[in-house]
Amino acid sequence: MKITDKTTYEKALQRLKEIVGALESKEIKIDNLSETVIEAKELVDFCREKLDKTEEDIKRIITPENENE
Repeated sequence: MKITDKTTYEKALQRLKEIVGALESKEIKIDNLSETVIEAKELVDFCREKLDKTEEDIKRIITPENENE
């Protein structure tokens, strides 16, 4: 899965679940393993960034303005 501006957290997470399932069931051939691990790492990084940004946004929303000073 190529990460683009239209990639959503849900799509990335679904693809990660597919990769984990394939790894657990040993469906991935050794010739594709490195490529698959790289894809998984990129997806994990993408999801982590999304979660971090969402957490920051929520904190900013629920924190009263005068507490930031």
